[in-house]
Amino acid sequence: MKPIMGRQLPTPTPTATPPIPNNLQEECIRVNKVYDWVVLANSYRNKIALPDDCQALVDAAIRAGQDITLSCVEPVTPGPTCRVVSIRRENITVNGTTVRVGVVRFVFGATVLVRVFADGTPLCEFTTTVQFDQEVVLCLPEPLDEDNILCRISAFECSPTGTVLLGGMVQLDVIVCVEIQVEAEVKLEVLAKFCAPRPNNIPIPSPTPSFRCPPITFPPQCPPIFPVRNCDCQASVNALVPNVSISIGIPLAVAVGTIQLIADICPSCDPSSSSFTFNFFDALLPDVLGDQSFSFSPTTISSPTCISVLPILPIVTGLVVTGTGVRTFTATGAQETLTYSLTLAETGIGLPDVIILTLTDSAGVLVFSGTITVVPDEQLLVADCITFGDIVITTP
Repeated sequence: MKPIMGRQLPTPTPTATPPIPNNLQEECIRVNKVYDWVVLANSYRNKIALPDDCQALVDAAIRAGQDITLSCVEPVTPGPTCRVVSIRRENITVNGTTVRVGVVRFVFGATVLVRVFADGTPLCEFTTTVQFDQEVVLCLPEPLDEDNILCRISAFECSPTGTVLLGGMVQLDVIVCVEIQVEAEVKLEVLAKFCAPRPNNIPIPSPTPSFRCPPITFPPQCPPIFPVRNCDCQASVNALVPNVSISIGIPLAVAVGTIQLIADICPSCDPSSSSFTFNFFDALLPDVLGDQSFSFSPTTISSPTCISVLPILPIVTGLVVTGTGVRTFTATGAQETLTYSLTLAETGIGLPDVIILTLTDSAGVLVFSGTITVVPDEQLLVADCITFGDIVITTP
């Protein structure tokens, strides 16, 4: 019996798995929908009685001819409160359309600290509760109720109007800025953006000119960190091509063999999930350089650059990824870290596709170059990823 000589290679009949798309499409999400969002500012006046011990000191200071002044400070705790006390349903006309709304009565309250001074010297101080109510028209479709209403006092200011009145009373002017939202959990198909509150124009008093409500702001996003930008294109390769010529070594010399590339670039259009392995099986014909068979595995893979032209060939679409990786020679096990550039290109339906791989050492010297233009069409697939930039947004 005569032994079979030479190395055995798998039959080159692989087929590339179509890339997994991640195109924009309708998605169902569970969110809290904002049915209404109102900001309002208003001022209120409260008359507050001085406590007995403080009134006695104030009366004595007045009899002594001292000048009485007041200050009002909102304590840190407890903070201002806002609660719903009643809801009634009404039909109103807005821009010619009849709308069923909820007329909601709110009670706002806060505990404040009042300080009394005689000729600028502290005389006494006390805490008191100021309280006021207001009705606001809200979009509150049934069966939504007070549990769906969120109310927050975003700013609060308190100031006395003057000196002590008859009967030991003081007047406090209070200005509040209030943010009111109506929310309910819904299932939505959405394309989203930040929105802004409407003015409370059904109607409400204007804010006091000297007092401004804080602006509604959103925390900024961190684009360099998250969300990771999707790829604009993707590729899937399962190629085994025999009898190809490549250039290898320093200086470059021609070798003939079989290349194998298994790649999944941007699966689901996610650049962080790319992977590939490249193998060169040296045919040793002619055996000038010795066995140059090697495998190459990347350690980093960039997000692809999409291309539509190549200097050497007409193509339909393609991509280029770059990075670093490790080459391991089969015969010796020697390893080295190299920089690579991998180009994958579709040339048209039914026509052979293209794989271009270059490897460069740490000194910038080219140590491998392979341009394979006879890749069977079914073994290499490049597809477009639909991104937000591809969507044409029209407004009625």
